[in-house]
Amino acid sequence: MIDTSHWKFFNLSGDNGIFKIEPCKCNNAGELLEQGDDIEYIGAKKEDNGVMNLVKYNELLVTKGNCIIFICDGQGSVGYTNYIDHDFIGSTTLSAGYNSNLNEKNGLFLVTVLDLERYRYSFGRKYRPNLSKVKIKLPATVAGEPDWEYMEKYIESLNYRPITTNVPQLSGKPLKTDEWKEFYLHRIMIVDMGNGIDAIMTTNDNPKYNYVSRDSNGNGVVGFVDEISGEEPFPAGAMSLALGGSFLGSCFIQRKPFYTAQNVAVLQEKVSLSDHTKLFIATLIRNECKIKYQAFGRELNAHFRKDFTIKLPVKHDNRGKISIDETHRFSDDGYIPDWDWMDSYMKSLPYSDRI
Repeated sequence: MIDTSHWKFFNLSGDNGIFKIEPCKCNNAGELLEQGDDIEYIGAKKEDNGVMNLVKYNELLVTKGNCIIFICDGQGSVGYTNYIDHDFIGSTTLSAGYNSNLNEKNGLFLVTVLDLERYRYSFGRKYRPNLSKVKIKLPATVAGEPDWEYMEKYIESLNYRPITTNVPQLSGKPLKTDEWKEFYLHRIMIVDMGNGIDAIMTTNDNPKYNYVSRDSNGNGVVGFVDEISGEEPFPAGAMSLALGGSFLGSCFIQRKPFYTAQNVAVLQEKVSLSDHTKLFIATLIRNECKIKYQAFGRELNAHFRKDFTIKLPVKHDNRGKISIDETHRFSDDGYIPDWDWMDSYMKSLPYSDRI
């Protein structure tokens, strides 16, 4: 755990800012008349360091490397950053930040910190007009300057270890879905709308709770925020579900108490469920969303508490016949989800012992 008690807030840009910010230059990918292998074209995406493809060199469009790029525009990616060590052609959806102390190691440290601010921005709230207003908390020297050496040394101290598992690769149980039954989500879980707190309304002076938004990274956690008067956080163990946007259907178990952004639902168990069972359900929810729902079109808002369904394995009696619950707690037909089977299936998968 990093001790941040002696860290200090710094302006991102502008007077006494950390970076000199310059916009990237390619405002139309069509300007890159032909593909090539001379230089990378980088656009508004977080993955692959933003690399879209390789193109022919064009001196007028080149942005110098050893910089941090800020994704200032673009659906689903606004607010993300990447460190780029080499020259490239960048979309005008990007801005590049320069500092003479910057290098690959402290750049990676900074990108990690900067991406924690990402939740404040969206396709509607652009990053570029706000760059001069952003303050980030960083390790500081006695003189009150950013401690570039500490950032570099910290990254060097991280030791990569391959993920291992004691579960054999071919141990997974067969999936026989012929007798699975359809269940309404609101019948098998307690389904609520989240807090619906706008990021701009949060602060992080004395952070206490995770802030969960519509994201597919980091379990949807995009910030760590102060307690909000009048808002009850959801408990650890509850599941978040993105109801719309680019990450429609992203569903995660939350490990700590949390607030949610707009268009995030919260699922809580009706009966005690293991994390493995919850992950089984989350996977089916995501898959169902890919098939039947569409971001910015047919989103989940009108469906998750009404007619959203998933198919699940059901309990059988000792004679192999489907068990029926006369109270019809989970289904009008009396079917009972086989929670234990879901748990054992997930535990049979390689790397399940790392959960």
